[in-house]
Amino acid sequence: MRNLDCAVIQQIHEYNKQKGFESYDSIRGVFTEGKELYPGAGFVEKTHIQLCVVNPNCIKGYFAPMPVDNEFRIP
Repeated sequence: MRNLDCAVIQQIHEYNKQKGFESYDSIRGVFTEGKELYPGAGFVEKTHIQLCVVNPNCIKGYFAPMPVDNEFRIP
C-alpha cells in the first residue's frame, strides 16, 4: 500500500508543477476510522495521521523504536 500512496502523492506533485502551482516540501493527511470513543467525543478508535516528505532535506532527525522488553506484557 505504501508504494501506491507514494505514487499518488508523486503524481499530484507533478501535476501541480505542470500547472504552475506552488511546490511543497511535505504534506499531512488525517484519517479517521472506527467508532466514536464515546458519544460526542469527536475522536474515533483508529484516527491516525500520515506524513509524506517530498523533500528529504526537510528531515532533521528520526528515532529508532526501543526493542521489546520481555519482562513486561505488550499492551
